[in-house]
Amino acid sequence: MSVPARAPSRITLGLLVLLGLINLVRGAIHVFLPDSGAGVIAHFDLAQGGKVIVFLLAMIGAGQIGSGLIDLLVVARFRAFAAPLLAVELLRALLSLYIAFVSKSVGTGYPGAKGIAASALVLTLAVIWEFARPRPQSSTGT
Repeated sequence: MSVPARAPSRITLGLLVLLGLINLVRGAIHVFLPDSGAGVIAHFDLAQGGKVIVFLLAMIGAGQIGSGLIDLLVVARFRAFAAPLLAVELLRALLSLYIAFVSKSVGTGYPGAKGIAASALVLTLAVIWEFARPRPQSSTGT
């Protein structure tokens, strides 16, 4: 006899909505701004390799738009996937934290540097909450 799936918490659903909206906005910036936000927002020097930087950011933006749509679709229609998706978002945040501050750091002088650390912390706490919270007791009717 299988145990029915537990409904995701409101915390999980709220975070996925927030992440979905953030991903859509960031993705749209990277895709639709002429410099993908590298110059006008991040103030990167685009004199050398600028075309490649803009291209790569635009490609990342396309992925962010896709991720944002998936986040929102899971909340709206496929809630059974909410907890695993939150864990995937945590993995992405932890990898971003490692890249941004350890393996390929460019310092902290760009937009989102502090947000990476904050999102990794919030997502870690949310995933712990989601997977550790007690399962509601089912009534057996006896």
